[in-house]
Amino acid sequence: MQLTVLGTATPYPRPDEPCSGYLLRGGTDGSAAGSRTTLWIDAGTGTLAELQRHITLSELDAIWISHRHADHSADLLVAYYALRFADPVLRPVAPIPLIGPESLLERLAAFLGPNAVDELPRVFDFRPMSGFGDARFGDLELSWGPVQHGVPAFGLTVDERQTTGGTRRFAYSGDSAPCLSLEEIGEGADLLLVECGYEADPSTRSDASRTPPAHHTPEDAGRTATAARASHLVLTHLADGLTAADATSRAAAHFTGPVDIAVRGALLDV
Repeated sequence: MQLTVLGTATPYPRPDEPCSGYLLRGGTDGSAAGSRTTLWIDAGTGTLAELQRHITLSELDAIWISHRHADHSADLLVAYYALRFADPVLRPVAPIPLIGPESLLERLAAFLGPNAVDELPRVFDFRPMSGFGDARFGDLELSWGPVQHGVPAFGLTVDERQTTGGTRRFAYSGDSAPCLSLEEIGEGADLLLVECGYEADPSTRSDASRTPPAHHTPEDAGRTATAARASHLVLTHLADGLTAADATSRAAAHFTGPVDIAVRGALLDV
């Protein structure tokens, strides 16, 4: 598998930095490009344009959305128009599987207008997530489960069986506070992608609210990777005020494996 970073910004895009989105491609261990399975993971603002730097829409096998917040899902609105009205050569011939929280399609319909409930199925084959679940697309085996973020949110595991034997595993936190379910989702991941939406533990701030935590600090990310027995930790979705160097060193204090930062355009082997 190969992961391409489309964007990581939070909670809004910056110049040359889209919000959260990733392109995961299977079948990259020597298979012909035409046999690859292609998954768009999270569709934050700006990621549709970035996606098209790497593939045409006709190459998409599925879309997976971790939760409904705009910095992870807003480009589904423009993806609707692209998938419906783009040159037929560039778009899929059948509705694209869209896996996301139960409320996602309703929110899309509210933005798109009164006929959207009838029109959306022409573009998206919606498959709602409400708990633990799984799906298979080509050579990629997906499984997911709920994580802690204040709204319905999910983490993702993707397994790919290798032609040489064995399995490679990618896991993604979405947006989440540290929680046992995320450790289970990330168990044994060859590459674990974890967000760092907190610069510091919110409970230590003088203005800390009583709401439950919703993100990781770098230290949390390191601990999650260690608990999950991951091989490689990649930090993403860094909070304002967090530098790449600071986040990496803080996470590395709690994880003995390699720690990297996701940046737009990066290509990571799983």
